[in-house]
Amino acid sequence: MVTGTGFIGSYIVRDLLAAGEEVVLYGRFGGPGGPPTLDLPDLGFTDALIGGGLLDRATVIVGDITDFEAVTGAVQGAGVTRIVHLASIMTSAATLHPGASIRVNSEGTANVFEAAARASVEKVVWASSIGVYGPRSVGPEGTVSDESPYDPRNLYGATKVVGEQLARMYALDRGVDITGLRPGRVYGYGEHVKALRGSGSSWLFNLMYQPAIESGERVVVPYTERSLDFHYVEDVSSAFVRALDEHAAAGDTYLTSGDYRPLAEACDYVRSLVPGAKITAEVGPVGLPASHSTIWSYQFDAGRAEKELGIRSRFSMEDGVLRTMNMYRSAAGLAELSPA
Repeated sequence: MVTGTGFIGSYIVRDLLAAGEEVVLYGRFGGPGGPPTLDLPDLGFTDALIGGGLLDRATVIVGDITDFEAVTGAVQGAGVTRIVHLASIMTSAATLHPGASIRVNSEGTANVFEAAARASVEKVVWASSIGVYGPRSVGPEGTVSDESPYDPRNLYGATKVVGEQLARMYALDRGVDITGLRPGRVYGYGEHVKALRGSGSSWLFNLMYQPAIESGERVVVPYTERSLDFHYVEDVSSAFVRALDEHAAAGDTYLTSGDYRPLAEACDYVRSLVPGAKITAEVGPVGLPASHSTIWSYQFDAGRAEKELGIRSRFSMEDGVLRTMNMYRSAAGLAELSPA
């Protein structure tokens, strides 16, 4: 069962179906409730990503992650043996709606863990976040690792700390096999689905999207003096799918990472693909709200996930950006770009 099939979740559903798994989707799917239809934003995107036939190829259950009886009923009724839990209210939206954020991100996660315990589910893999870290997490060598102390700087990160503590408790006290992953800055085709959840970082999406569709709109990219962990979505999906088959230490959570590269290089690469692209590279937080976070600019050490879970990223920044832009071009009916 996959909860929260928005951006990353859609790729996980695609990969699980391709592997021959029977997949159950659970969530609100961007709608108010009611029967599952492809008019719901998340389901529509997932259906397009897998090439159609979603409602025939998977079991779709519309339900609220904060409704314990509904979550338990879905797990037990569908005979779920493994769970990927992604349902969450993202950073900016969490700040604007603190009560709902705590209910969804913390209570909802507890509901999934409790349902898994009661149904003797074989494995739970869930999405934590690099948002559990902050400036005090950076070690003397300038990196953040799994051993770094928590230092969340917003409500979203705080709810993920709660989730990590719940995971360890359910693993130790109830024997649930739980593994958490902390992806870096995830990007790729379909990030507009994430933006609807309040990711608060549309500038990175626009850096690839506007030039890809040749909109002619100017894109302003802040913080080009910094680097970013470009974590391509297909690498992230592969990490979650792989973790389903691994048995890590009780309740542990692992950093995963992509290609740590200067943002200025990404701007230059997009310009090389689309020479007419209007990109303004700025220094500092130009155009961003005062509450924005720069956790994405830290360098993350994901060596433990590679050693213990066999998780490693395959896509360079260039590979991921080109693939993302070409998928947006395909959706717009435009010819593919060639590698620069």
